[in-house]
Amino acid sequence: MSLKQITIYIEEFDHDFYNRILRDITNIETCNVHSFHSILDIKPGSINESAVFLFWNDPKVLEKQKFIFEQFPESPYILLSIDPLTPTELARAAHPTYLHLAEKTYSVGILDLVLNFAERLIEDMNRSIAYDEIREKVIVLQNVFEESLDVLMQIDPNTKQIINANKQAVVVLEYPLEEIVGKEFSFFMPPVEVDEDEEFQGNLIESTALRTKSGHLIPTESSFRLFPVNGKMAIWATFRDITERKRSQEQVKNQKAFYEFILDNLDSDIAVLNSNFQYEYTNPVFLSNKDIRKWLYKKTDLELAEKLDLPSDFHEKRKKYLEIAAKENQIVEFEELIQDSNDKVTYLLRKYIPIDDTETDQKRFISFGVDITERKLSEERITYLAYYDALTGLSNRTLFIDHANQALKNHKSTETLLAFYFFDIDNFKFINDSLGHTKGDILLQMVGARLKRVMTEVDTVARFGGDEFAILKVDVANKSAAAEFAQKILDILSQPFHIMGRDLFTTISMGIALSPNDGVSSSELLKNADMAMYKAKELGRNNYKFYTNELILRSEKRLYIENSLRKAIQNEELLLFFQPKISTLTNKVCGAEALIRWKHPERGWVPPIEFIPVAEDSGIIERIGDWVLEEACRLKKQWKEQNLPTFPVSINVSGKQLARANWSHRVQSTILQYNIVPEEIELELTESSIMENPEKSIEAFEYLSGLGIKVSIDDFGTGYSSLSYLKKINADVLKIDRSFVIDLELNEDDRAICKAIINMAHSLGMEVIAEGVENPAQRDLLHDLGCHMIQGYLYSKPLPADEFVVFVRNFNESTKTK
Repeated sequence: MSLKQITIYIEEFDHDFYNRILRDITNIETCNVHSFHSILDIKPGSINESAVFLFWNDPKVLEKQKFIFEQFPESPYILLSIDPLTPTELARAAHPTYLHLAEKTYSVGILDLVLNFAERLIEDMNRSIAYDEIREKVIVLQNVFEESLDVLMQIDPNTKQIINANKQAVVVLEYPLEEIVGKEFSFFMPPVEVDEDEEFQGNLIESTALRTKSGHLIPTESSFRLFPVNGKMAIWATFRDITERKRSQEQVKNQKAFYEFILDNLDSDIAVLNSNFQYEYTNPVFLSNKDIRKWLYKKTDLELAEKLDLPSDFHEKRKKYLEIAAKENQIVEFEELIQDSNDKVTYLLRKYIPIDDTETDQKRFISFGVDITERKLSEERITYLAYYDALTGLSNRTLFIDHANQALKNHKSTETLLAFYFFDIDNFKFINDSLGHTKGDILLQMVGARLKRVMTEVDTVARFGGDEFAILKVDVANKSAAAEFAQKILDILSQPFHIMGRDLFTTISMGIALSPNDGVSSSELLKNADMAMYKAKELGRNNYKFYTNELILRSEKRLYIENSLRKAIQNEELLLFFQPKISTLTNKVCGAEALIRWKHPERGWVPPIEFIPVAEDSGIIERIGDWVLEEACRLKKQWKEQNLPTFPVSINVSGKQLARANWSHRVQSTILQYNIVPEEIELELTESSIMENPEKSIEAFEYLSGLGIKVSIDDFGTGYSSLSYLKKINADVLKIDRSFVIDLELNEDDRAICKAIINMAHSLGMEVIAEGVENPAQRDLLHDLGCHMIQGYLYSKPLPADEFVVFVRNFNESTKTK
């Protein structure tokens, strides 16, 4: 036998015929033989190809046949039997080819014939299967060709003519198939410009376009390959419509341009860095110079710092925060200061935002910088204003106290002192009001400048507000050294200040407190220096005074008086006394001055010289002044009802009252309330109180003068009055101060001064009254000089209201009898 390689699977059977067949088959060298107890025991996955099954005709023959048909439909089988089979039996159980072997008709030749037939049957079946597979592939290819959404063409490589095209080509090109076939494929492929974004270039084999019958150009992605068609080689051309891709590319390009436009026009600087901290993008705010921006691509902050000559900490700081952002994968925020070659300072709030690049699997960093220069400068300005005086540039109270507290804390020496100096400019309010606030501010600035020049680095000089200044001097050797420095300050500030074309002379009053003797806290030392300054003012100004224990006693007494005085108003402890004014022409009472008196429940009568200055400084004087006006008007009304002769009552007015905007209206309403004739009220004020606020004084007295109320100038000749202001106020009476009267009969200078005042008053149409007249000689001299009203102890001291009424009645009656 010369059978090819086949595999025979034979069912075992206990018979000589089985042994004979098995022996003859095994003699075939090219055959593989496997025997099984039953064909039904064969596992489907264990059978090789080219298999032939031999099984016996027994009661399970139909079951075996079904098993072979279902599990091995491509394999032939041979039916074995001991006895010959009838045609009916063969038709029922044998293979469709009727392959069978029976013992009576068996021979080796018949076995060879049957096996060869089975082998050819297997070969034919394999060829049929292969053909079917090829046919199926061809059908699939035809379907792919026809149903593809791409435009497919078969092109003759020699003539470049189209041999065939699919349905999509017909649809897209808008030509029927017969017009497509036979044309050169270049007819449908006009030249196009390639303008692809870099990110897409790697995906294209070739960029082309197809032109349709209507002239529309369709962008395509194409590929060309050789392929056998009907025994000949042909070019298989594939054209994929990339219109949507091109549209997407255009959208991406537009979006990219749009976002780049936004980034390029943001007020903040934007940059993108790669994982190596190299720049990949920067907007114009980050770097305005285009050339440097181009140069910066793929460069680091180190190279940028070298290029722009920036300090080393610039790139070191940025690298530090970039590394933190990379390590922690979190947004990092910090402030940086950049100073260019022109010394322009820029403050930036920078953020590093880490992002993951999914394409490269690497990190990138968005650098976002906001210019906060204006905010930082504002913060610095606010900080400056919080600790420095805006007008003079000196330290303010807050910074002075902070330095003082530090100095007190750090001062360990027992051989040196800390000196606290507190002073203000004498009569600064007068300077400010008379020359204007602009010149007053210039004066304060010049004072601050002079103080700076004499300060050491460890000293502190501060302006507390207004014209108040403080100096802290450390490591002062002794009290003499402190006094020497104080005199130095007085000397430099007494030198004239040249302000807007004129020389201005000033003086100061200074108080000094030394630590540790005068206090251990800054507040205590400043308070004591302040008290010492007021003592210096009392001693005549333009000097300095050290703090002493007597001053604290004085301060405590002052505080006691102030508190008691506040209660005195509530408890009705204040009284009005009246000192009569006498006319030397009629020798009758022609007026009275209302004088306030205070009867303390414990101390008794408190001298006005003690409580009036306290009332002035504390502001209580305004309430007292209102009470005096109302009480005087009340008594005046009462005297009228008692038929007391009519005469004006003069009421002293404080400069604090004049400063009130509604003071003149209050005077008017009080007079109307008590139905007082305006001419019976005389407002008496000193030169100094007028000069505290001359403009408001003029305004108030012009209004009151229009109502008929008289105005009297007290203590004339002792203050700082200006004759021009005196004329503008249009005063009715001038009162000669007692200092010019006390020695009038003995001192020629006093007589000359009195005469000058009297003549000036008469020339201005004013009346004159002299106070402090104590003897007839003074009265007679004043009368001869033209002063016909006098006031003083010659006639009466100030009297309580009831006693005053009695005095008026008695005095006027006594003159009638003479």
